[in-house]
Amino acid sequence: MLAGMTSLAPAPQALSVPERARRWPALAAAAWAGTFCAVAGGAVLVAIATGGSAGENAVVLLAIGLRVATVVMALAAVQAWGRLVPAWLLLAGLWGAAATQLAYPVAETLVKGLILGGLVDPIDKGISNMSAEGWFNFAGTWLIWGVPGLLFTLAALDHGRQVSARGRSVALGIIGGIVLLGGLGMAIG
Repeated sequence: MLAGMTSLAPAPQALSVPERARRWPALAAAAWAGTFCAVAGGAVLVAIATGGSAGENAVVLLAIGLRVATVVMALAAVQAWGRLVPAWLLLAGLWGAAATQLAYPVAETLVKGLILGGLVDPIDKGISNMSAEGWFNFAGTWLIWGVPGLLFTLAALDHGRQVSARGRSVALGIIGGIVLLGGLGMAIG
């Protein structure tokens, strides 16, 4: 009865063709972490030029080195040369970078929420500092660690859609990132 009329139903799409990954989260994560490296590296150079030593800045140099590694991982997720890295390893690295960078801002957010809710008493230092300085540091923590952590999460999710190795790599990355963060915390003191 409707011969000659076209169907209004959407055309079937091939499900076997993987969706192209978004590039912006990985590129934004690389740019954000790279900016940190440039600013922190400049601060170390100024400190050394004004009489400091590289040893006195060892923690900052270590942080810069680790951030450079995350920049390389983020870029590897969206560049052709990134195919040289095993997909499972890159996925684990992206999740590790996300977990490592999100752990502290999320923990501080939870502690501040518990304090504001009256469930725990602040000790006026560290993440429970509720002074203006504590809130300034809270904002800085989210700016320096939380934002790139969220960008790395998006990059990891996008990369995970492109590769077949998922569950173990995600778990390995998250656990490895948290263990790395704990080890760095113990090394710093």
